[in-house]
Amino acid sequence: MAAWNYCVPVSILLVACLVNTARCQAVQAESVTVLEGGTAHISCHLQNYDGSIVVIQNPRRQTLFFNGTRALKEDRFQMVLFTPHLMRISLTNVSVSDEGGYYCQLYTESTHHHVATLSVLVPPETPTVEVKQEAVEGGQAELTCMSPRSKPAATLRWMRNGREIPGDVSQQENGKTFSVFSTIRIPVERKDNGAALNCEATHPALNDQKKIRHYRLDVYFAPTVRIIYPLGILREGDSLTLTCSVTGNPLPRHIQWSKINDTLPERAEISGPTLQISRLSQSHNGTYLCQAQNNFGRAADQYTLLVYDNVSVTTMVPPTPNTTQPITFHHVTQTLLPDRFPPAPPDTVSITTTATLTPNTTQLISSHPAAHIHQEHSNQMDPEDPGAIVDSQSAVPYKAIAVVLALLVFTVICVLVVTIWCSVRQKGSYLTHEASGLDEHGEVQEAFLNGNDASQGKKEYLL
Repeated sequence: MAAWNYCVPVSILLVACLVNTARCQAVQAESVTVLEGGTAHISCHLQNYDGSIVVIQNPRRQTLFFNGTRALKEDRFQMVLFTPHLMRISLTNVSVSDEGGYYCQLYTESTHHHVATLSVLVPPETPTVEVKQEAVEGGQAELTCMSPRSKPAATLRWMRNGREIPGDVSQQENGKTFSVFSTIRIPVERKDNGAALNCEATHPALNDQKKIRHYRLDVYFAPTVRIIYPLGILREGDSLTLTCSVTGNPLPRHIQWSKINDTLPERAEISGPTLQISRLSQSHNGTYLCQAQNNFGRAADQYTLLVYDNVSVTTMVPPTPNTTQPITFHHVTQTLLPDRFPPAPPDTVSITTTATLTPNTTQLISSHPAAHIHQEHSNQMDPEDPGAIVDSQSAVPYKAIAVVLALLVFTVICVLVVTIWCSVRQKGSYLTHEASGLDEHGEVQEAFLNGNDASQGKKEYLL
């Protein structure tokens, strides 16, 4: 350690001695302050030294040196310099027990002495943090920062995010050193878990430096459980994987899987927080439960499994020896409607399933449970695609009706045309007859005048 020497200025005193030696003190000593474990230098300044006896004594008045000769067998003390004007010794590995007054004595006609005071500073070590009360969610944490040994007493402060947390400070004296304590009590929530706190110690021996103890706040809380499950619809033959996500402080070591009102399936495999079931069937339906607990509580989450049944179409495939070929089946549901009707409802769908068939095998083609298949219609093979199966329906003969209506309309139009034509033709005949009568006007008039019946002489002309 570096030693700190605080010397009392003696230059003014030496000048005064040179002016008036009669009134000057014959010996002067310098006070020293040093860090514990360092080296202290004790100096005695002499005035008008004439070879008289010079003695240096420790605080217990034991003679250390007599005219430069070691008098006490203490290896930590060494003579550094001895001249008619200065006598200096050194003390290594200084401790607080070495504190006190060191006497510089000069024996002439009268005895002269002066005391050099040795002060020892004990800087604090990095403080420690002690948990007085566990931090539980919704409660409060009680923490104590302690600096066990310092001289003079160290100053302790609690800091969080650059802001000081007021604490209750106390100290205890241990001989020449001090123990210092600072206690804080703060409310805590789950979000405070892992918060950074600092306990800082300052001391004159540290100059502007600090001894800092970093501490992470440990907040205990009950666990939380959440089951992570796959999205979408599960059908028979699928696999299911459930993961139980657990938090808590302390983190629960054991996770328990169970099925409400039933036992877990035989094919259920548990690996840590994961539950896996292969080849699902409807017998696996039910509610699955994940539970976890620690010393501060218990939590659970549940998942309801619903396995959908498969909708199947059975097709017999002619045996083909020593062959295995992929065949694509198209299941089509058609609805014929006239153009004036709206499109088919959304529950009429088209389903395509691809399967690989082997000889002498009955293949089941599965479709989505939501698909609606008209079972009442018979299946027909498409001549262009032998693998295609088409559900045909007895469609309403809308085209035939349209043809009949067209024929009726055409017949009505023809009848109307013929009727109009005949009517026009008959009217022309009457006009012609009247014209012929005009030619006979003279005869008719003559007959009228003569009193004869004109009808007897009437003629008809047919065009």
